[in-house]
Amino acid sequence: MPKLFFVLVIGLFPGMISFGQQTLKGNIITSDTHQPVVSANVFLSNTSVGTISDDNGAFSIIHFPEGRFDLIISFIGYETYIITLQSNHLPANLKVVLKPKINELQEVTVEPYEKNGWDKWGSFFIENFIGSSAFATDCKLLNHGMVKFRFNKKQNTLKAFADDRLVIENKALGYIIKYELIKFEYNFTTKMFYYQGYPLFEEMETGRSGLKKRWMFNREDAYFGSMMHFMRCVYRNRLIEGGFEIRKLIVLSEAEKKRVKAIYQSQFAKSVGERKTFVITKNMGMENEDSAAYYRKVIQRPDEMSILINKILPGDSIAYAIDTITAGLEFTDHLQVRYPAKMFPDEYGRSALRSVSKGPITSDIFLSSGKPLVVLANGSYFQGIDLISSGYWAWSEKIASMLPFDYWPPPKNKAPTGKLRL
Repeated sequence: MPKLFFVLVIGLFPGMISFGQQTLKGNIITSDTHQPVVSANVFLSNTSVGTISDDNGAFSIIHFPEGRFDLIISFIGYETYIITLQSNHLPANLKVVLKPKINELQEVTVEPYEKNGWDKWGSFFIENFIGSSAFATDCKLLNHGMVKFRFNKKQNTLKAFADDRLVIENKALGYIIKYELIKFEYNFTTKMFYYQGYPLFEEMETGRSGLKKRWMFNREDAYFGSMMHFMRCVYRNRLIEGGFEIRKLIVLSEAEKKRVKAIYQSQFAKSVGERKTFVITKNMGMENEDSAAYYRKVIQRPDEMSILINKILPGDSIAYAIDTITAGLEFTDHLQVRYPAKMFPDEYGRSALRSVSKGPITSDIFLSSGKPLVVLANGSYFQGIDLISSGYWAWSEKIASMLPFDYWPPPKNKAPTGKLRL
């Protein structure tokens, strides 16, 4: 089966969600007319905090949450304004100047949008953007006419664009999501999928208590075993307590086999009279990288195989404190992330991209840049583009299962301490 690799970047840099008394105020004008912008969208990415500018182009966000957030300001016909703000260093009055979008007429002439693009690519977009989980069946893109497509035959890539915010109605989780789509790209050759955007969550309203309970149940189901859950456990060094099993995964390639053979020939095979003797320099029983057992296994395996080191890693072997509010996630090779409390759902088993469809949900992750990720208390991390996932998360981490960073599951058994569940 082909393997899907997935990168998701959703409004980077938000910090700990804990509402304080800070207020952010600002004014918005345009660079071409210098006039106030009325009804511009103003929100903190991946939260439920947002507003619009008034007739004078002014806006305010009362009770700005503690931590770091991407402030997003958008208006039709103008480039999206993005700035990262820290709650304890808010400007007295933020001056925002929106620039007109570059005329795309010349670009469209060279590489036009696909004619009848939605008819051709709409279902593919929905499957990769909203997802194909059970929640996705109750998730609807209300303004799909905003989405346009370009397919590059030479590069074998599909790109999607939206001139305005996409509006998604998620009846499974009880949210209306307004999404600023920055990038959507799928490479059919490498099977790499990448999308980036800035969502604003709005709670759906209902007077039906049964529906509210259903939303709460589904949100918990979406949360546990998710990447957000994983990152929050990384931050607190509670991966094992959170129910995750982390193991090292060495992905082999033809280049790795050649490397191993070269080392074997130069270091491990020494002449002793007329025969060759294999010199063991590390523990024979362990499959550590560069051990004798590892070398023999690599040489015997076909191309593009993996070796799983069947030893659960403690959280502090891959994460460390950077300062009082941030943690670092750093590892070599790949990691297998397993969550035994949740089994692969049936719809994942029906996916053409599955590699395993039975047993506990399992994902593989690796750092494409080799640099550590910075992880914050609410589970957000950056740079998100550096983290590549495959397996379950590549399939599940879509809009239909997305939760805002100000979501926390209720305490276990309604504990009086009020402590948050990881």
